[in-house]
This record gives sequence, C-alpha cells and structure tokens, in this order.
Amino acid sequence: MSFLRMSIAGSGGFTLDNYGAILRDPLYLRILARTGAIATVAMLAMLALSIPLGYVLAFRVGRLELPLLLALVLSDELNPLIRIYSWRMLLGRNGLVNSALLALGVIDRPIDALLFSSVAVVIVLSVSWVPYVAIPIYASMKAIDPNVLEAARDLGAGFGTVLRRILLPLAAPGIFVSLILVYIPLFAEFATPALVGGTSGYMIGNVIQEQILEVGNWGVGSAMSFLLLLLSGVLAAVSYRLSRLSRIEAVRG
Repeated sequence: MSFLRMSIAGSGGFTLDNYGAILRDPLYLRILARTGAIATVAMLAMLALSIPLGYVLAFRVGRLELPLLLALVLSDELNPLIRIYSWRMLLGRNGLVNSALLALGVIDRPIDALLFSSVAVVIVLSVSWVPYVAIPIYASMKAIDPNVLEAARDLGAGFGTVLRRILLPLAAPGIFVSLILVYIPLFAEFATPALVGGTSGYMIGNVIQEQILEVGNWGVGSAMSFLLLLLSGVLAAVSYRLSRLSRIEAVRG
C-alpha cells in the first residue's frame, strides 16, 4: 500500500496529479498500449507452444514423460541474464538465426528487426516463460481420463474435434492458471525489454524502473505501479471467472 500512498501524495496533501500525468501523456499511453500488445502476443505464442507440448507429455511419450517433464522444469533454472544474452547472440545481425536464413537463401541480407525490437521481446518472453504455461496445462490434461478421448475417437471424432470439445474445455483450469502465473507478470517485465528490446521494445516495467530509480519521481512511478497492480487484480478475477464458466460448459457438454 506504500505505492498507493506515494501515488496520491502531493506537496499540498491528497492529489491525483500523478495519475493525470500518466493519462495525459501520449508517450506513457503508447508504452501502455505497447506493453499490452507485447504481453498478449507473447501469451498467445506460449499457448500455441504449450498446448501441444502439454498434450504430448500427458498422452504420447510413455516412459519418457518424467524425464521430459524434468527437463522442462530444469530449463527454467538457467540464470535469466545468461538466457537473455544467449538470445542476443542468436538473434543478432551476425547471429545463428540470420546466418542460417542467409545460408538457406531465405533472405539476402540480415534481418535487423530480430534484435532490439518488439519482435525480439516477444520471441524471448515466449520461449522463456513456456515452462510456466506448459506445466499447468500438462497437469490439467493429465487429469483427463484417456478412455474419454478413446471413446470420442471411436465415435468418429477427429483430433480437431477432440481438442475443441474435450481437451481444451477440461484443460481450461490449467490454461487460466497459466494466465495468472504468466500473463500478469509479463506486464511488469523490464529486464528482457531493456536487454533485447531497444527503444521500440520499451515496456511499462522499464518506465517504472526509470521513474523510481533514475529520475527519482516516486509519485509517477508509484502511480504506474498501482495501476499495474490494479490491472493484475482485474485480470486474475476475469481469469478465475472464465475458468469456472469453461468448466461448467465442459460438464454440460
């Protein structure tokens, strides 16, 4: 609550000027919009990676399930800074990705937008947070009786139908847990945007860090922090509600 107190404290007492400064400044509004866009695209990319991964771990790998799950968990134990700097080497102008694309003839010159851009931030965030999305989804899918899936196939349902009508509704709790665990913290990311995003990948977490630690403007920094906290609460409540509704629909279906 100290951030709330500092965000409404002025020289003459109570004030909302700090919030007004944020909402009136086009730069802050652009950064807020960019933060939402980056977090949303990264979250969608993580779901696209994690839903198939969770399904494979839960139903397709047999005895390799535990070793692969352990490898997924251990992949997150690497120091975050080492991971980010590794991505800088991969995505750089002379990095592995550009070199491979040049060698294959896909491009005729290096793609500069792969690093120090919003694209770079999305790529690094998407891969870095996958364990936190895949494991809850895996846990939800693991709780599904395989006989239910087999019965659906026996009745002629294709994989797309099974995924849409059975897997996703029953795995909804894991999906929405991942939204709370990952989507909300993405809004506060500052290390990844600072190291691979450049000016075009600047996010609200970087602004909060700059306002408090560099500029010393605790009022605006605290107001941004409280707005972020408020947004987190709203997203958590919406995720919980959607999870319950999805579960009810799955039972009715």
